[in-house]
Amino acid sequence: MKKIKGNSVSSGVAIGKAKIIKKQELHIERKKIHRNEVKVELSRFKEDINFVIKELDKLIQDYTYSKENRDILESHKMILQDPEFKNRISKLISDELITLEQAINTYFNEAIDIFSSMSNKYLSHKVNDFEDVAYRLLSHIMDERKDVLEDVDDNSILIMENISPSFVTKVFEKNIQGLCTERGSRNSHSSIIARSMNLPMLVNTLGLLGNINDGVDLIIDGNNDYVIISPTKSVLEKYKAIYKEEQNVRKGLLKLIDVESITKDGKKINLMSNIEIPQEIDQVLKYKSAGIGLFRTEFLFIDREDLPTEEEQYEIYKNIAEQSLPNSVIIRTIDVGGDKLSNILNIAYEENPNLGYRGIRISLQNIPIFKQQIKAILRANMNGNIKIMFPMISGVNELHKVKEIIELCCDELSTAGIPYNADMEIGAMIEIPSAVITSDSIAEECDFLSIGTNDLIQYTLAVDRDNQSISDYYKPTHPSIIRSIKLTVDNAHKMGKKVAVCGEMASEIKYVKLLLALGVDELSVSPGRLLIIKKEIIDCDIAEMKTKLDKILTCKTSKEINKLI
Repeated sequence: MKKIKGNSVSSGVAIGKAKIIKKQELHIERKKIHRNEVKVELSRFKEDINFVIKELDKLIQDYTYSKENRDILESHKMILQDPEFKNRISKLISDELITLEQAINTYFNEAIDIFSSMSNKYLSHKVNDFEDVAYRLLSHIMDERKDVLEDVDDNSILIMENISPSFVTKVFEKNIQGLCTERGSRNSHSSIIARSMNLPMLVNTLGLLGNINDGVDLIIDGNNDYVIISPTKSVLEKYKAIYKEEQNVRKGLLKLIDVESITKDGKKINLMSNIEIPQEIDQVLKYKSAGIGLFRTEFLFIDREDLPTEEEQYEIYKNIAEQSLPNSVIIRTIDVGGDKLSNILNIAYEENPNLGYRGIRISLQNIPIFKQQIKAILRANMNGNIKIMFPMISGVNELHKVKEIIELCCDELSTAGIPYNADMEIGAMIEIPSAVITSDSIAEECDFLSIGTNDLIQYTLAVDRDNQSISDYYKPTHPSIIRSIKLTVDNAHKMGKKVAVCGEMASEIKYVKLLLALGVDELSVSPGRLLIIKKEIIDCDIAEMKTKLDKILTCKTSKEINKLI
């Protein structure tokens, strides 16, 4: 038995037999054509483009089950319909006298090289999209398509180096158990589709292909981010029981969609959703979330070669706000490190980006960019259901600056005669120790606080949450973390302000009752976790948990706290 770590696209367990899928190699012959053959190659190009576009249309019509799936496959059509693409292929064939296959291969290799050379890992899914379109087009032209899924049955877990968005759609049709890829990220287009289809998937499982053979027993543990190869009989039986329980729980949870999040002792808890991309709004609405407690806007900045315009941001924020009515949407301004924006902001290399140029610091040092985002949010707030939240606040001085900028944006919009609504609550993320200690002052300047437990743990315990070698030091129930949450809640309540938790602790069943006993007013979780957390809230007796609180707050170790909760 062997375990390999990865990144889970969605939680849950999958059990099946390994099926290794290798990408079919396309061998493109290099040869020159005669001048009188150019017209023939151009005619082939037109016919083949039309064929592949029709093929994508069929995929969209027959095998897409959500808006994001359609959008991704539509983007593949746009690549094929791009006038620049068509002009470049025509020019390569006419000027260099090469075959259609060579011209297409050259064009896509150039595009892929451009994206691959960028020091921004978030552009990897663009590479995947271009690879997918190139392979689809070339395999059709060369008539070398082979059904690699021919021998795949519904007991299979597919193992691949990487996977394209359209291939995920094909895989779903086969009703397989799950997917594992050596490369990829949980925010790629492929992952988005898999998540929307509730298909268990683990990405970035480095070394998997070198440690596995076809047909071996395999378990995807999406709850703990690893894949188990050739599990022992006892481990397999254990996971079969977990899988069966998960299926039963999922069926039962659907009955809670229309049930309010009220604890046993009668306290209503606002249970909201965290979203990273606009397409996730479908799930938010499906599960009837109480609103969006955290709309991360990073996707607008890191998934591209240039900065988003105010108009582009406005349209996205407006659409999300309108779809969420009558519930509120909390939009968090950009929260990434300078390393993620270095390609478009010309930021110098930093030895430690986590302690450097990131969060609100980037916004306050790039005022024109910050103002564009603020203006877009103000304009999108015409229905009055948008709130704004600022990340990595260390003290009130940053909030003073933020408020000045908001006021300036309002003046500029008024002067330009552009409609906006400044009646908007302002919130601060509490995620570093200085913010916890001065949370009374911060709460006085804000309408609400939201605790980002991921970074709060990282900065309080001085442990990189992405560093597996020191993962044992990352303890959500470390006494300092529990006391920090309690201090923040108490300080906010003294000022009559509510406190939410939008970090991963809110999505973990084992911490929900503790957070509510600490006085947290609202929880915001990923849409896929909403119903299971709602069940935990409904089953919670806050008063009962509070009887343990004094003892919990005096515990000296995380182990003692875990035992009590």
